[in-house]
Amino acid sequence: MCYKFSINIVFYTKTSHMKKLITITAFVGLFFCSAPAFAQIDTVANLSNADKLYGLSKFWEETSYNFAYFDHAHINWDSTYRAYIPKILSTKNTWQYYEVMERFCALLKDGHTDIGFPVQLLTHKSRYKWIYIENFDKHFFVTDMPVQYKDKVPLGSELISVDGVPAKEYAQKEIIPYISSSTEHVLWNNAAAMMFYGTDSAQVWHLKLRTPKGKLIDYDYQFHTIGTKWERRATNQPWSVLDFKKIGDIAYVKLNTFGDTAIIGKFKAILSQLYTCKGVILDIRDNGGGDTGIGAEILKYFTDKRLIGSTWRTRDNLSSFRAWGTYQLRDTTKYEHLSNWQKKTYLSAKGDYWYKGDTMTFDNDVKVRKITCPLIVLTGNNTASAAEDFLIMLDGLKPRATTMGQRTYGSTGQPMPLELPGLTESRICTKRDTYPDGRDFVGVGVIPDIEIPPNVNDVINGTDNVLDAAVKEINKQIK
Repeated sequence: MCYKFSINIVFYTKTSHMKKLITITAFVGLFFCSAPAFAQIDTVANLSNADKLYGLSKFWEETSYNFAYFDHAHINWDSTYRAYIPKILSTKNTWQYYEVMERFCALLKDGHTDIGFPVQLLTHKSRYKWIYIENFDKHFFVTDMPVQYKDKVPLGSELISVDGVPAKEYAQKEIIPYISSSTEHVLWNNAAAMMFYGTDSAQVWHLKLRTPKGKLIDYDYQFHTIGTKWERRATNQPWSVLDFKKIGDIAYVKLNTFGDTAIIGKFKAILSQLYTCKGVILDIRDNGGGDTGIGAEILKYFTDKRLIGSTWRTRDNLSSFRAWGTYQLRDTTKYEHLSNWQKKTYLSAKGDYWYKGDTMTFDNDVKVRKITCPLIVLTGNNTASAAEDFLIMLDGLKPRATTMGQRTYGSTGQPMPLELPGLTESRICTKRDTYPDGRDFVGVGVIPDIEIPPNVNDVINGTDNVLDAAVKEINKQIK
């Protein structure tokens, strides 16, 4: 069994055809993201310099041989490692060591490569987050506040500065260097979620915001020792694996996860209603993945064709070929004039020889009547992993469906677990997934046919401009 990880505090196990979802309920350290509570940090404990140096060196070494996306990182990994040795040795405690390791890892720009959190540093004291900030095109807006502050800081207020520093500059300097992300949009989404963090429980951030009416206001923000009642989130509906409703003659089906086989039964239960509709909208904007086979099983009801998903490759380290290749590198013969064997040794010596894996395929064994009416699939930044696999399979069925919304999370792969001193399990992404024709979606995101930028007013007012646009589009297709 192989294992897979996604940075949104969601872990996956994966074989070439399957991803299983495991959620983590404790949110700690920097990556509290949207969690309301997180623990304080012990900043006294200190690893030995030998352990710290070994941790840095082990991560550098394993990454050197196994990481799948150096071309995305655009970095000289060896010289960067040398530069980080004095940084690691100058850390005063284990927490600082973790922070430096985070910065080192973030330079790889991969959402499935991460440094494990030092859980032993957590104290039993909890702190509660009393503000929610979200990213909209590198601008940060307040999307929820405690009810007692709803008049002081109106929802939809834009964060202008933090401690006198422009918000974007603050994020770039104080937060982004710690985030390893494959895509620009997820990088900034995570920066917004992590906008305020620190180990000092008494720290106060001096914020300047612009209200929706254009008024500039000041707000001093700090963490609290008790929770709060939220202005907006209290109205959220209970979560389920699948939500279904009709919008006139159009079926709206929200597939919230592929991590629970129960969703297949729930989908089959509404089939009789789907057959009567003139169009179907599948919403996977909040689907973080799970088992690729579950998504494939649902997609089979919309086509008679075999489903073809992503293909993969991984770096192949062959010691003798690396040795032979060191001599080949000294040869002045142009690469295109080398024999196939010589090319293999040359690429091995450069660490750029790859093993080509298979392509995910699913035979369509569903014998019941298929749904043939117009189909639209909604995507967003939180569409990830097995849900992205769903879209890769859908791409092979064009023009069966139209995709609408925002580009997806854009990070998948096969992380290799790695034990480092003082840290929980770290990971290095070893597997490179692409479209069957070799196109990348990692580092880009699966781009919908019709892109619709996120709208802060949708979040605040509970409206949905993407769904509204999808209804208009499917009505045009029906006519």
